[in-house]
Amino acid sequence: MMKSVNKGMSTPNSARIGRSGTWCCVVAAVMMAAGMQVLAANAVLKSIDFSTLPGDALQIRLSLDTPPASPRIFHTDNPSRIALDMPGVASEVSKKPIPVNIGGTESIQALEANGRTRVIISLSSVIPYNSRIEGNDIYLTLGKRALATTPAAAGETDTASAISVASPSKSPSRYSGSEGAAAGRRVDNVDFRRGERGEGRVLIKLSDAKTIADVREEGRRVIVELPGTSLPPTLARKLDVQDFATPVQSIESAEDGKRARFVITPINGDYDFSSYQSDKMLTVELRPLTKAEKEEIKKKSFAFSGQKLSLNFQDIPVRSVLQILADFTNLNIVASDTVQGNVTLRLNDVPWDQALDLVLKSKGLGKREEGNIVRVAPMDEINKIEKEELEAQKVVEELEPLKTELFQINYTTADDIKKVLVGTSERTNQSVDQQGMTDRTKVSTTTLDVSQSILSGRGNVTVDARTNQLIVKDTARNLERVRDLIRQLDIPVRQVLIESRVVIANNDFSRALGARLSLNRGLMTLSGSGNSVNRTINGENPTGQSIRENFFGSPNALVDLAKSGAAGPGGAIGFTVMKIGDYLLDLELQAAQNEGRGEIVSNPRLITSDQTKAVIRQGVEIPYQSTVAVGGSGVAQISFKQAVLELNVTPHITPDQNILMELLVKKDAKGEQVGLNFAIDKREIQTTVQVGNGETVVLGGVYEGTKTNTTDKVPLLGDLPGIGFMFRRNLVQDQKKELLIFITPKILQQAGTL
Repeated sequence: MMKSVNKGMSTPNSARIGRSGTWCCVVAAVMMAAGMQVLAANAVLKSIDFSTLPGDALQIRLSLDTPPASPRIFHTDNPSRIALDMPGVASEVSKKPIPVNIGGTESIQALEANGRTRVIISLSSVIPYNSRIEGNDIYLTLGKRALATTPAAAGETDTASAISVASPSKSPSRYSGSEGAAAGRRVDNVDFRRGERGEGRVLIKLSDAKTIADVREEGRRVIVELPGTSLPPTLARKLDVQDFATPVQSIESAEDGKRARFVITPINGDYDFSSYQSDKMLTVELRPLTKAEKEEIKKKSFAFSGQKLSLNFQDIPVRSVLQILADFTNLNIVASDTVQGNVTLRLNDVPWDQALDLVLKSKGLGKREEGNIVRVAPMDEINKIEKEELEAQKVVEELEPLKTELFQINYTTADDIKKVLVGTSERTNQSVDQQGMTDRTKVSTTTLDVSQSILSGRGNVTVDARTNQLIVKDTARNLERVRDLIRQLDIPVRQVLIESRVVIANNDFSRALGARLSLNRGLMTLSGSGNSVNRTINGENPTGQSIRENFFGSPNALVDLAKSGAAGPGGAIGFTVMKIGDYLLDLELQAAQNEGRGEIVSNPRLITSDQTKAVIRQGVEIPYQSTVAVGGSGVAQISFKQAVLELNVTPHITPDQNILMELLVKKDAKGEQVGLNFAIDKREIQTTVQVGNGETVVLGGVYEGTKTNTTDKVPLLGDLPGIGFMFRRNLVQDQKKELLIFITPKILQQAGTL
């Protein structure tokens, strides 16, 4: 009782204490947040430094006076930018953009506003990046190196993201190392919203904030691809959003291989698109263009961009017009002595470069720019000058001393590179009419050798097979060309593992039912097993000996339809139907069933380089005897034909990491004997197919089925109802054979590549 009373009395006090404790926690949390805010407000961005890293990568360091909190990082694809938001951080860095121009990074700019500092990194194209915090510094690594960065050490904060290059020629699949780590990434939701100014926003919610996104424009569509990301079947659909009054007409979502793909179709071409990702939300925005923006786009597409001017002259010399344009633009214009004639102009608000182009075209003149000097002369004169310069350059090249240089070939053979350098020679016929007549007898034909060699006429190349080197002797200018070409050609070639399976499956079935009706004299007692029985007449052996007769082979059979077409009898039963005097009418039933299943699996596999043909075969060569007529008599001759399992393939790796293959698959076998020779059972397929990396496809298949029903019977008696089975035999045969050919290509990842 005392315990229960104390518990009841303590309830209000405990509740009061709980409420006061809650208020204390709230006050403490507010004070801690204020303290953290004050501490954050005291952080100052002191400097921004950058340095280059191997692999054309760039490292940016943001130095603060105190350890910073993790910045909020987001990026946009159009325009290509990366932004770092640091709340409560002041900036002592100049607001002017810092030019970089390294590895796709154009400039860095730090802006302070509303109690926070934003660092904006302008890019020429979207590239991968990785960020980490060490002490008072924030490091941002941009380029391929960011994908290979090791995880942050203990105590460090690491934020990473990889953005695809927004161009079809630079597919995100090149970062295959990142895709391999993206197992389990998926799209959680796809939504659409209308902005306040009529923008159409496609919202793609991702399961992983580090998902790679490739956003690009193809024709009049915006394509979004997420490599290594799956799309649930419930989200694979087409959304018609035309009623939202935005530039977007429809959104089509689908899973293409191992990537999610979204096709955004606009209503017309009057839009501008951009994309950005914040945490796990990828947003693609299509904004309608205003009339002023449309005019600005037209101006940018206009070929002339000079300052506008107005000209109104009647019959003014061309040289005077050139002088006016030179004074207006501060250009150095040099006019040839052959520039003559007058021109009438009335141009209002026209770019000066367009006005100059109109004046030159009206008088058959041309211009040639050399630095900050513009030379104006008749087109014939300019062409003559350029021809003379080229001829002089050719003479210099013919007289220039030759140099010798050695080039080490690493990933291919020097002989293959030599074939590219030497090129091919083509022989062409050139007809010349010597007297300007159409008579063919007056036309002479000469043969010219047209060389496609990279080397000059005096250059030559020699192969040192022992060291796999090229010895090139040529002019200094051509040696530089050869060096650049070898640098592009001598690269490691990716390899492909190709596995194939040839499956031959058969299923055979046969069943036979038959009967034998025989008439025997005397009462028989049957004993024994199998096809041999002991028969005793009238219960005793007349001769005192046991008589063994073949019951099934009895010569007294009236109807003998018991022998089946199966491999052998499976079971038999015999009994006496009736007795007529001393004679017995015996009935024997026989049934047999055979089932056979077989499967032959051949699994040839090989590894080859991209664009390189490879063949693997296994089997036998069968000798064939033939007769050849020699000197009026036949001479026996032995020749061989192959019956082999063969895989013949030439793979080609496409930019989107698929494999295009030219295939020839054979599975030949020794067949039936025909005379002294044997037939060959051929199974072959030849095709061209494109398969995803690591995927399996059925190239083809052949299905054969044979079903036979055979009935042997005694006429009329075999059709009698009820007892007709005693006078007929049924044989059922069902044979099935199936051929399937599977192929699985895999791109081998080489060490040191992504």
